[in-house]
Formats: sequence, structure tokens, C-alpha cells
Amino acid sequence: MEALARKHAVARVLDEAPVSRRRLGVWALAASGIGLDGYDLFIMSVAGPLIVADLGLSSWQDSVAVGAAVLGAVPGALLSGRIADRIGRRAMLKIDLILFLVTAILSAFAWDVWSLAVFRFLQGAAVGAEYPLSASMVSEVMPARKRGVWMTGAFSFQAIGMVLGAGAGFLLLTLMPEETTWRWMLLSGVVPAVIVAILRLRIPESPRWEAERGNLDRAEKDTEWLTGQRPIVTDEDRAFAEVYEAGPQPRMTFKDLWAPVRRRALILTTVPWFLMDIALYGIGLFTPTILAGLTGADPNTHMAKDDFIAADIAATGQAAFTDLFLIIGFVLNMILVERAGRIQLQIVGFVGMAVGLGTLAAVGSGGPLWILLASFIVFNTMVNMGPNATTYLLPAEVFPTRLRATGHGVAAAAGKVGAVVGTFLLPIATASVGLSPTIAVIAVLALLGAVVTFFFRIETRGRELRD
Repeated sequence: MEALARKHAVARVLDEAPVSRRRLGVWALAASGIGLDGYDLFIMSVAGPLIVADLGLSSWQDSVAVGAAVLGAVPGALLSGRIADRIGRRAMLKIDLILFLVTAILSAFAWDVWSLAVFRFLQGAAVGAEYPLSASMVSEVMPARKRGVWMTGAFSFQAIGMVLGAGAGFLLLTLMPEETTWRWMLLSGVVPAVIVAILRLRIPESPRWEAERGNLDRAEKDTEWLTGQRPIVTDEDRAFAEVYEAGPQPRMTFKDLWAPVRRRALILTTVPWFLMDIALYGIGLFTPTILAGLTGADPNTHMAKDDFIAADIAATGQAAFTDLFLIIGFVLNMILVERAGRIQLQIVGFVGMAVGLGTLAAVGSGGPLWILLASFIVFNTMVNMGPNATTYLLPAEVFPTRLRATGHGVAAAAGKVGAVVGTFLLPIATASVGLSPTIAVIAVLALLGAVVTFFFRIETRGRELRD
């Protein structure tokens, strides 16, 4: 009973203490991995056409090269979350960045599509691992008040990474207008990754996780280090222990996610994320390719090399501009998430995504450039104002501490399965039925995401984390 009271004291101090510089530092370091992931995944939207041209890839080989990292993110998210619940968040955050660094270097030196696919698959595993790791750390370290803002702020690093990736790709392609420049693009993420890896050496373990494991002395010391306040058991903590439960808690496994009491939460956190990532990755990873295709700069055509490079630079610049609205979307979410709630934003975001994609599909090839760009702007703004942020936030709030990283890992893995579908679907479907019908189907899937969110809704705004 005393141990349970001490555990509650740790959680109480973390929820109520003001945000210190150390907590901000842990928040930023946990979030930085998401930034690296956004940078890496979306610089492929710039590098993809160059890889196709340089290696002479067909449509399905293009899907393999671009989609290998997304495919690797599925087991990465699924397994890292489970391992983090067993060995801790801190250890996995360090291991994950080492894997990212090694595979980023290997990818830049790939000699054909298959070696590139293998290295990118392993790098994708590191990318997928960041989702449950960062979400668990941020939700457990930051205070309960405005937790949604802190979570969205952390995930907004993804948009910053996307914009920097598009900008770096545009700059490299402008300085080195060659098909082989894709190698420098893939290598460019190593420098910031090294900096983050060094800084993460000082990151502490999640005190909530330590307390849940029974390491109360360590949890209390880490809580004091983070907040400047030593957890002291009060009458409130003892009263909580008396009415809650005593004795050791059983270890939870994957099968506990399918318990009747959690099925609604499981559907809410997996199906919308799956549907959202079909659109986010199917459209986001191929934005320059889509724009280039709509304006005639397709690497699979027989246009002259100089014309292709020039058109690809123009499409990349346009993509970088529209990607700026990914950040605006996250800013809107941070303003609204504690006011409107997670569910309402997710539904509105899905509908907005469908409007943007539906317009893009209706205009099609040959439409006015300003309408095409406006459609991407609507899509990018609404996806990050809504489901891209909320699908990351909800799993961290609806599952208990003992199952939080595992549950978030399953939800993220479901999302990455959707990313695989979107990544592999778009080039192949476009070659088979055309670009506009493919985008129209994705718009319908976005509407389906709004419907599923409505029927399985669980609003977590203002709730304390469950233990």
C-alpha cells in the first residue's frame, strides 16, 4: 500500500509541477527523433524521381525503393513499443538512433534497387520505432495540464523535418543538378542525427515507467531531477492507494489489447491511423512526383535530361512551399486541441483532407497550377490540424502505463501498414487507372476515417493518464 502511495506521489508531482528547463530538454530530445523521421521519409519525395531516373526503375521498382522504409516502419513500431515496456524508454531511444545512423549511411552507398530497399527497410524500422518511444516519453514526463499541446508540439517536429527535408532536397538539387544527387540527400540526415544521439546520452528514464516497475527510489530521484520537487507521500496519495488497489500488478502483453474493455480504444487508435497514413504517405511522399507528372516532368517519359532536372527542381520548390502548411496545421492543432478536443479535430481534419484531395482529383492533369497548389495546401493543413496529430496523441492517453508503449506501437504499426498501402498503391494505381481516380479513392478513404472516428470516439481531453 505504501509503494502504491509513493507511485501516486511521483505521478502527482509530474502532473502538477511547473515545466522546468530539464523537462523541456527531455521533451525536445524525445521529439527530435520524430523530426529526423519526417526529414528522412519526406526527403525521399524529392530523391524519388532522381532514383528512378538514375537507376532506370519501373513503376513497381519505384514503389519498392520509396516504400521499403515505410514497410520497415511496421515491425519497427510494433516491436519497439513492446520492448520499451520491458526495458524502458531511454534505452530504446538510444538504440533506435544508432540503427538510424548506420542504415542512413548504408542507404547512401546502395548500388542497386535491392540493396537500397534492404538498407531503407532497416532504416524504416528505426523510423517506426520513434513513434511509440517519443509518445510514451512525452506523455509520461510532461504535466497533465495541456498534455495535448505538448504532444502535438512534439509531433510537430515531424512537419519541421518534412519542410527541412524538402528544403534540403531543393538546395542540393539546385547546387548539384544531377541524377546522382539523391545519394547526398539520403546522407544529409546523418549530421543532425549524430547531434541528437549525443544529446540523448543524458536523457533520464521515464519516472512513471520506473515507478510502475517498482523502482520507486529511482523514480523519485528522476522526478526530482526533472521537476526540482521531491515526491513526498501525502494523505491524498495514501487515500488513493486505499481506494485503488494493493499488491503487485500483473505484466501486460499484446493479448491484453484485445480484452473487451480495450477493444473500442484499439479500433479508435488503429483504423483511423491506418486510413490517414494511406493518404499522408501516398500523397506526401510523392508530392513532387505528382506535381511533376501534372506538369509533364515525368522521369518515366523520354524527356531530355536537362529538361527533366529543371522540371524536377521546379516541382520540388512547389512541394517545399506547400509543405510549409504542414507546420501551420500543427500550430492550429496546438491552439485547438484542448479547446475543441481530440475527436472533433480528427473528424474535421479527415473531412478537410477529403475536400483537398477531391478537388485535386477533379481538376486533374492540365488544371491551373494555383488550384493544384491550393488543393495540396488544404490537404497539408487539415491533415496536421487533425488526424496526423490526434492519431499520435490518442494512443498515449487511452492505454495504461504498463501497456502504453505497446498499445502505441500497435497503433503506429497499423498506421505504417496504411503507409505501405499508400506508398505502393500510388505509383502502381496511377500507371494502371490514372492519377485522378487514384486520388479520388484516397479521398473516400479519408471520409471513412471520419466515420470510424465518430462511431468509436473516446474523448481524452482533460483526463489524467491511466495507470
